[in-house]
Amino acid sequence: MGSAEPPPPVRLVREWKGPTVADLLRDEFAARLPGEVRSALRHLEAGELAAAEASLPGEFGAILPGPAAHRRRRSTRALLCALGVAVLLAALVAWANGGW
Repeated sequence: MGSAEPPPPVRLVREWKGPTVADLLRDEFAARLPGEVRSALRHLEAGELAAAEASLPGEFGAILPGPAAHRRRRSTRALLCALGVAVLLAALVAWANGGW
């Protein structure tokens, strides 16, 4: 078998990679950003990923849609499902009352 030696100690270090999404949503933080970054932030808030990417200076990776980008689709899908259920229920009620 292997030795009964304990594993080496692990030291976790948190690195600061930059502002978080929560930081960017705070008006006082966004006001201190350079103009080009504020412009990109406005495009992101409008869902215009290509325009946000074009407004950033220098070379950056592509801006990818995150989890929040799909909120509109989910709410639209939920609305369409609710509408479909309502139409189905109305048809069932009409059928049960002899309307068909």
